[in-house]
Amino acid sequence: MTARTRDTAEQSACAWLRRLVARLLDIDEDEVATDQPLGELGIDSLTAAELSVDIEECTGVNVPLEGFLGRHTLADVASELARQVPATDLDLR
Repeated sequence: MTARTRDTAEQSACAWLRRLVARLLDIDEDEVATDQPLGELGIDSLTAAELSVDIEECTGVNVPLEGFLGRHTLADVASELARQVPATDLDLR
């Protein structure tokens, strides 16, 4: 995967994750910062479990709950998704 393709995949994954997190937290997408730790956005263990299941169902990637708690950001999770899933499969809407 070229750097440009990877950047595009990360951007696509990040946008999809923002929509997903906003829906789960019942907030506007604009309120979901990609560089803020997910725990600070209001992700608790229950929401993290829901998010993990949704991601795995849509992408086949298992993100452990620890990936949503602590200091991880949405950009971190998007980067991991882009690394594990072919760019052509990251057309997430």
